[in-house]
Amino acid sequence: MSDVFLQQREEFSEYTMRRIGVSRELFDEFNRLLAPHVTHLHFRKGEYLQRAGVPATVAYWLYRGVARRAMLTRDGTDVTMAFSAEGDSCGSHHDLLAAQDGQPAQEFIVAETPVTAVRVEWATLARLREEHHIMREYYLKVSEHSIRRYSQSCLIRSMTSANCRLEAFREHYPHLEQRISQKALASFLGITPQYMSTLLRQQQA
Repeated sequence: MSDVFLQQREEFSEYTMRRIGVSRELFDEFNRLLAPHVTHLHFRKGEYLQRAGVPATVAYWLYRGVARRAMLTRDGTDVTMAFSAEGDSCGSHHDLLAAQDGQPAQEFIVAETPVTAVRVEWATLARLREEHHIMREYYLKVSEHSIRRYSQSCLIRSMTSANCRLEAFREHYPHLEQRISQKALASFLGITPQYMSTLLRQQQA
């Protein structure tokens, strides 16, 4: 399985190195150290990679498919925080850290399409960071990227116009719109599915 993981990661090497800002040497060494500890999983559309209400103990990397990270507000509104697709890590950093203190996850992660994912225990990642400075250096880069992604999502949702939010989504997540449901997109944009349909009809007119 280690060789399969390394081959999968190589498919997205340029994308990953550019996206999180790591060197080829750092990328290769990180994957070599991580490879013996991963598990491959498949999820059907609609299956949960992570459930809210229980501690989050695993992180994922997506080889194929699209996953949605979201939470339910107190009034039951489904609020989408982010999407992950091929080559992306997938998890709530906040929930993973909170789980170290036994706190339940606030967010859930669901497969928007059939998903092939690589799973690694968060405790294993923590141990590897303690043992290898390379892992700590890579984790720092991933954390910085996670902060940037969170800021971008907040910026999109802060735009007052739904049209502007939709255009920003398309720029931030190119080629993703046709792979997710209108309901999921509406949840990310902070509008109702009914208004989402109206918005799309207006743009097509």
